[in-house]
Amino acid sequence: MSKELEVGRQITVRGMTYAPISEQGVVFLFGRLAPALGFCIERVQIRFPDCLATRRGKKCRIEFEYWASDFETHRHDPKKADCVVCWHNDWESRLKKYQHLEIIELKRFVDALPGVFVVGCQESRGGGKDLDRRSRTEWNVPTNAERDDLVIMYRAGKDPGGRTAMEIRDLWKIVGPFKRYGKRNREDRWPGLQAGLKLVVRLKKPVTYAELRDDRNTHDLGVVRKRFQGKADVTDDWAVLYNKIVSLNRKAKSALRPWHFE
Repeated sequence: MSKELEVGRQITVRGMTYAPISEQGVVFLFGRLAPALGFCIERVQIRFPDCLATRRGKKCRIEFEYWASDFETHRHDPKKADCVVCWHNDWESRLKKYQHLEIIELKRFVDALPGVFVVGCQESRGGGKDLDRRSRTEWNVPTNAERDDLVIMYRAGKDPGGRTAMEIRDLWKIVGPFKRYGKRNREDRWPGLQAGLKLVVRLKKPVTYAELRDDRNTHDLGVVRKRFQGKADVTDDWAVLYNKIVSLNRKAKSALRPWHFE
C-alpha cells in the first residue's frame, strides 16, 4: 500500500487544490497569483534572490520562503532584496535591517480554510492553572499551525477529590506573534513553536475524555484512541468534535461560527 501524500489545507485558486507545504509550493502559487497581485515576472533563478519582477513600473527583487522568518534563518542579505513572498508571515517582529522588506503572505489571497488542533496542558506542571483567569496567553503549538487556526486545549490535571481529570474546557484562536524556542533557551520556554492565543470560548460544561470515549460518534477518533497525548491536527475530525462540544454547550455555537465549515 502506498503512503498517503501529505498535502496542505484546501484553498480556492484556479489550478491548485491545496495550500503549499514547502517553498516550491510557494513559488508555484505565486505564479498563479502574480498577475492579480500586479507583478510581471522577468526571471526566476536558483540563486538569491529567487525572482526578479516589475510592479507598477518598478523593479522588485523577490525571495520565496515558506515561513517569512526563514529569510533571516537562511542569512540572506536584506540589502539585495525588496520583498519576501511566503505562505505564512511569522515575522511580525524583525530587526531594523529587515524592516524595509515587504512581506506578501499568499494565504490571505486564496481563502484557505483554518486548521483545528488539539494541544495538551499538564496542569500538574503549573502552567495550566493560569488559563482559567486569562483571555490571552502564549502557548506551544504544532509546527503547521497558522494565524486564525483554532486550538482545543485539553487539560490533564486533578479534580478536587485527587482523581485524574481529563477534559476540554476552553478553545483558543491563534493570533500570533510566533516565536521558535530552542532547547535550553534562556527564556525557560517549552522548546518548539510558540504562538499568541486569544480565548474564543470557555465551556460551561467541559467535555470529558470519558464522554468522548463512550460516544459512538467520537470513540474511534485518533486523538481519543491516543488519549489526547501531545499535539494533533484534528481538522479532518473537527465536525464530529464540534457537534459534541455544541451539544453540551449550546452557547458555544456562536463563538465557534468562524470554524464551522462543512
